[in-house]
Amino acid sequence: MIWCALAGSLGLLAAGCDHGTPFQNSPDRPLGPFSSQIPRRLTFSIGDDRTPTWLPDGDILYSSERIDRLDHDRCFNVMPADGGTIRRQYCPTNPAEDDSTNLMEAPAVSPSGRIFYHAVTSWIGQQKLGESKLMLGDAGDPANASRLALIPYTAPNGKIHSSIRSPAWTGPETLVYLAEELFYEGSTFLPDTFFTGRDIVQLDVSTGSPVYTVVPGTDDASSVAITDEPGVIYYTLGGDTRVYRRDGAGTVTVVYDFGAEGIARDVAISGDHLVAVVGGSVVWQFELDHGSWVQRDEGGDLHFVDLVSGSSQVFHADSVLFRHPLFSPDGSRIVVEVQPYAPPHTAPDSDFNATNHRADLWLFLVP
Repeated sequence: MIWCALAGSLGLLAAGCDHGTPFQNSPDRPLGPFSSQIPRRLTFSIGDDRTPTWLPDGDILYSSERIDRLDHDRCFNVMPADGGTIRRQYCPTNPAEDDSTNLMEAPAVSPSGRIFYHAVTSWIGQQKLGESKLMLGDAGDPANASRLALIPYTAPNGKIHSSIRSPAWTGPETLVYLAEELFYEGSTFLPDTFFTGRDIVQLDVSTGSPVYTVVPGTDDASSVAITDEPGVIYYTLGGDTRVYRRDGAGTVTVVYDFGAEGIARDVAISGDHLVAVVGGSVVWQFELDHGSWVQRDEGGDLHFVDLVSGSSQVFHADSVLFRHPLFSPDGSRIVVEVQPYAPPHTAPDSDFNATNHRADLWLFLVP
């Protein structure tokens, strides 16, 4: 049975997603969570807080926009799982880069303490232009990681991959991620940008030079997730309502179909529980300007599914959209991006980078 589970929480979400007074951290007296309520808002910056990942010790690592700097760098912050004072921040420290915007996004930390992420160095005010690269290094010092490869790159299937999403370590020297294509539209200084999923990629970093393998049957994939099942991936496809499972032998099965609820993406799996973003502000269409099918996505409703009983629970609010949920290591909670509602951008729009599109992070308990 599918039912709307917000009730009292709906008011909390709708009221809590204006970017209000920032949470003030104290270096001398660490502060605990701002609220004891669940769902709980974790970040309060007027900048962008995105691409979270769970560290092996249960803390949350995420990309955060530095609104205290003219260059608006996006650095990595580490916060406790329940929220509160930032424990650590990792930023580029080279003074020669003060005239550039440095982005550190989409991190994945291995059990052995290695970090993989996407970095961009660009002119100030053009946060998605410039040198884009995949980085590999020590999770204790991510700002000094080494460049693994430049992107965009041409994948073995001939497609252009110009961004990545949701990387995850599948072994000591291997990762999997969603490869995306990034399009620019609109004005020079405030371009409307959008990403569309292209493939799921398995990456081997054992030789020092990246080896890319595109997973068969994942054309126009929109998300990917792994569990502790060796060789198994879960994924969604553009314009599709289904969640798929592919095992190490290449056998593909449908895990769940959201049907009339809408397009499914941003899947995550933990044990018998599935979470995904479904419906909402998303459009799947063929665009002549790009010569391909693309999925323009601002976010949707948050769906929890019990894969044993088939029951689901839906979190919906007219004023906000959800993106990229991720289970904690013990499977008891998720961290998710939450941003004010915006329609999918189907034409050039120089207002795409407006502050009302900035995301915050929220914490949910698994029902």
